[in-house]
Amino acid sequence: MKVLKVFLFSFLNLGSLFAQVGGDNTYEFLNLTTSARISALGNVLVNSYDNDVNLAQQIPSLNHAGMNHQLALNFTNYYAGIKFGSFIYGIPSSRFENISVGMKYLNYGDFTRADEFGNVIGTFSAGEYAFYASTTVYKRASFRFGTALKAVYSNMEAYNSYGLLGDFSATYEFNQERTYASLLIKNAGFQIKTYAHESEPMPFEMILGVSSRFEHAPLRWSISWAHLEKWDLSYTDPAEYTVDPLTNEEIVNNYSTRDKLFSHLHVGGEFLLSENFNIRVGYNFRRRQEMALDLYKHNVGLSWGFSMKISKFHFNYARAAYHAVGPMHTFSVLTNLSKFRRK
Repeated sequence: MKVLKVFLFSFLNLGSLFAQVGGDNTYEFLNLTTSARISALGNVLVNSYDNDVNLAQQIPSLNHAGMNHQLALNFTNYYAGIKFGSFIYGIPSSRFENISVGMKYLNYGDFTRADEFGNVIGTFSAGEYAFYASTTVYKRASFRFGTALKAVYSNMEAYNSYGLLGDFSATYEFNQERTYASLLIKNAGFQIKTYAHESEPMPFEMILGVSSRFEHAPLRWSISWAHLEKWDLSYTDPAEYTVDPLTNEEIVNNYSTRDKLFSHLHVGGEFLLSENFNIRVGYNFRRRQEMALDLYKHNVGLSWGFSMKISKFHFNYARAAYHAVGPMHTFSVLTNLSKFRRK
């Protein structure tokens, strides 16, 4: 009960963060998806009570005993030579069933250091790291409440910062473990040390997600409503003309109610063909709206992937189309370390 009071207090004091959306915040790398499964499903909230410990990183209230000793290794080769990934491990707990611990990293690579005259004087690197632990702290009947704590360190040449953030989630079960709904409040926190003596906002977000598996069909669908805290997510490209060069009239981008509605939606589906092989597909409407080019939209916003079990390992792959320059590929390997112990 004490935990629920802390949660409600934190929730009621987040109002000042509600106007912040991606691009305006520090530690934005926390919103990068490292799981191939979640990436293939369009970054949707995956409400599934299975043993994928990656789901506990996304939704803390999904932690359970079936994730004990589960290890997940995730890697993405991002654009421009940037690399990011994560690892997660499930630790058994007599009090909380399971505590998932891990690290997420973003490596920007090496850069050339030059003086004000353009003379090369060396190189420098940049990277960001998050260390976290999550667990389910309250469980009763069909309701579960979980929380995660994240310690973040960011280094940009001579500038560095570190902060402390938390996630809170509540999950409710319907239809005898076939349907789950979760409310996630993520990245609520603050900087302990700033880059340049000025505090910056966190990448705060509220998400509502529902997942359900058909009773007589091998399909689980998921849908999420992202950024509950803000209705208008429309983005204006600063590179676009704001004044018509021929008429000198102001160009106003009018986003329809439909555009604003769909910019919140992520949808995905998993075709559960067998215990050893699954196919996944997803669609991210906001990614399509913001990243597609007028003359080359192609399949931006669409993602797909698969999962294959070989021996004691689950191999996952995802291909997500972010831009016309090419897709992003994510790889995940999952296994249970307890299966390697000698009996």
